[in-house]
This record gives sequence, C-alpha cells and structure tokens, in this order.
Amino acid sequence: MSAAVVEEPGEGPSRSGLPPGPEARSGRLRQRLQQVGLLLDPLGTVAGRFARYGDLYHVASDDGGLWVARHPEHLREVLVTRASSYSKKHTGLRQLARVLGDGLLTSDGASWQRQRRMVQPAFGRARMEGYARVMTEEARAACGAWRPGERLELSHAMMELTLRVVARTLFGHDATGDIQAVSRAMKTFQAELSRPELLPPWVPSPGRWSLRRATETLDGVIRGMIAKRRGQRRDAEAPDLLGILLDARDTEGDGEGLTGTELRDQLVTLFLAGHETTSHALSWTFYLLSQNPSAERALHDELSQVLGGRAPTLSDLDALPYTEQVLKESLRLFPPVYLVIRQAVEETVLGGYRVPAGAEVALWVYHTHRDPRWYPDHGSYRPERFARGEEEKLPRMAWVPFGAGPRACIGRAFAMMEARLLLATIAQRYRLALVPGHAVEPLPRITLVPRHGLPMVPTPRA
Repeated sequence: MSAAVVEEPGEGPSRSGLPPGPEARSGRLRQRLQQVGLLLDPLGTVAGRFARYGDLYHVASDDGGLWVARHPEHLREVLVTRASSYSKKHTGLRQLARVLGDGLLTSDGASWQRQRRMVQPAFGRARMEGYARVMTEEARAACGAWRPGERLELSHAMMELTLRVVARTLFGHDATGDIQAVSRAMKTFQAELSRPELLPPWVPSPGRWSLRRATETLDGVIRGMIAKRRGQRRDAEAPDLLGILLDARDTEGDGEGLTGTELRDQLVTLFLAGHETTSHALSWTFYLLSQNPSAERALHDELSQVLGGRAPTLSDLDALPYTEQVLKESLRLFPPVYLVIRQAVEETVLGGYRVPAGAEVALWVYHTHRDPRWYPDHGSYRPERFARGEEEKLPRMAWVPFGAGPRACIGRAFAMMEARLLLATIAQRYRLALVPGHAVEPLPRITLVPRHGLPMVPTPRA
C-alpha cells in the first residue's frame, strides 16, 4: 500500500462567504422538519452531502447554521491547532448534560481542567496490571456462562461484561445486582437523548418522564457505591477511582476536594462512558470477524501461538499485534463515537473560511474513517491496514475514534487494554456466528449501535 497523499485544504487568507451546502430553509418549523428528515438516515444523508459539496459544507439556519467537516486537516484544526477557539457546550451536549451533569465529558474551561487533574491518577500505568487481572477474570466468567449452540444477544452480553469490568476496576463494586437496572436506563438514554427537541423545555412529555426516571435509577446505583465505600476500610496501596476521588484534593488549584455534586457527575460520566463505548467496539468486532473468516483465522492463530489457551496478561499485549489491528480496523468501520461537535467561542478559521463565534461545527469521524483517499477499498475489513509500517502511512487524524488534542479521551489506554484483553480471552474459547438472515445496520444514537441487535451463536473452539 502506497503512502496516502493528504490533500491539504489551504489555510491561507480567509475566504469570504460560506462553504457550499444545502439550500437554506426559512422558518423554524421547516428547519425542525429538516432535522427530523436527517434523523431518518443520518449516515446516508451526510455521505451524500459530502459527495455533492466536498469536505466542508454549511447548513444554514436561523441560529447561525452548522459547519460540517470530514477531512483530517479540518479535524486537526478544530481539535488540536485551534482547540482553544472551541467549546464542548454545544446544543447536543447540553442535552446529554441532563444525565451526566458537569462531569469530564460535558464540562469545559477551568472546571474541566480541575476535574481532569483529579481523575488522571486512576488511569496511570501503575494501576493497569490490577485492572488487567479483573478484565480477564470477568471475561472468562462471562463466556463460561454461555451455552454453546444457543442464540446469544451479543450486544447485551458485551454491555453486561464491560459494565462488570468498569464497576470492579474503577469503583471496587460488584455490579451483578445493578446490571438490569443500568441496562434499562442505558436504553432510555440512547432513545431519548438522540431525539430532536421539538417541544419547549417546560412542556412535559412521556419521553422526558422516562429520562428522569432513568437518571434517578442511575443516581441510586451511584449513591449506593459511594455509601458502601465510605463504610469500608480504604486500601492505601491500590485505591480505585472511587477511593481516589473521595480522597482527592486539587493541589494545583484551591486545595479543595470534589463537592457532592462534582463527585456524582464524575462517577456517572465514567461509569457510563467507561463501559458503553467498549461494549459496542467489541460487539462490532465479533460481528466483523464472523463475516471475514480469513481475519478470524489469523486472530485465532496468533492467540494460539502466543497464549496457548491461558488467560492473557498485560505483558502479553505487545506480543499480540494482530489482535490490536483487528480492533483498530473495527473502530475504523464502526467508531462508537462517530461524531464530534464543537461550538466556536470566538471568531476563528476552518478550511480557510471565517467561522463566527457561536457557530457549531460537526466533525463526522465515521466518514473520515471511510474516505477512500485514505483507505482504499474502504468498505472492506482489512486489519492489515494497521500493521507496523502501514499505519504510519495514514494522514494525521485519519483515525480518531478517541478524539484528539487536549480533550482526547482520558480513558483511551484503559479502553484499548480492556478491549484487547476481552477479545483475546473470548476468542480463545469461542467462535461467534451471526444468526443466518439477520440484517445488521449501524444506528447513530449517542453512540453507534446495531439497529436490530447482534444475535450470534457461540461455538467452542477446539
């Protein structure tokens, strides 16, 4: 594979006017209907607009419009080189903040910096060995309960597994009794927070009532974790995230610890974000392997040669390069965080155009990852794209499933370690085959989920 040539969208003098884009719709009702139409097929609609208007287009509206981009250089401008010109306080995230509060995902500025400093110690290298042991233990227990030859809803099984992992590793909590309640809450969040706000905030609706009940359920789980931990003896040698946050003091700031609200918001954010995206990454990976026997065989060969049936450890990961390639290619085709949105806090420049303060910019990671300029035969599953020597040929920012710049995911190393260990543990024991005739389709909600689930049948490997 030859090196990809990046077609740089020049950053010279700012162009006048706006990028091309769909015709403006006058009136709030027409704009709302346009939004609803986009929700029916967002991936296809956006792909069609990129094909028609190019790498950067503008959707006009009464509130300043939306800038939409996919080129790696545009992503770099927004997330890295001009990151200080943008905020996360956009319309969609304000809706998500109704559940998450002001945690790491939704906070900004000094508040975010303070929280990041206090959370960072939980993701240090020194703690990863202990996390790794829990991950493989939970994976072995999970697939040990599967019934060979019987239908398994994989997306649900992976959600349960990653929920148990994050509860034990970050919170020292056995989530067995919480799995069903949290699963129901997650389904509500995915459904309700993905819908456009067609009614004024003060108008009650069944969806808003369901969202409030789901948030109360999640808060109850988090309060139970906190109460249980406060009554336990602290392990000073290997505290988990919850212990770290209960004891944390901002030594670079005001010297104070987290308030009760801040603690709740951090725990909810990390509890949900820490398991939900990884579960989808694994589900898509096993689906893709089931459709690509040669990649599946190569993965099984590597696992057999390196592990020989034993549980993987953190020190094994460097010897499992193809396992990592498998995951990276899955994250390319089906990135759980398929869309990143920012709002300009000051006038700035994107692709040579002037972006006014207050404008929102949508970065379509999904379409960046499927651009044939960077990924020939982009619809095919080819883990070899990420082999040593090949991955380096990709343009910067052509693969960004964890974001980039100062706001990149704090748990990236944790998530990649978890995904590799769970994949290696499960794939040693089982092959997973999609139920014949089942249609698989990605559905963009808060994350990229399989619209109709992933019913699969596990078969033990010899």
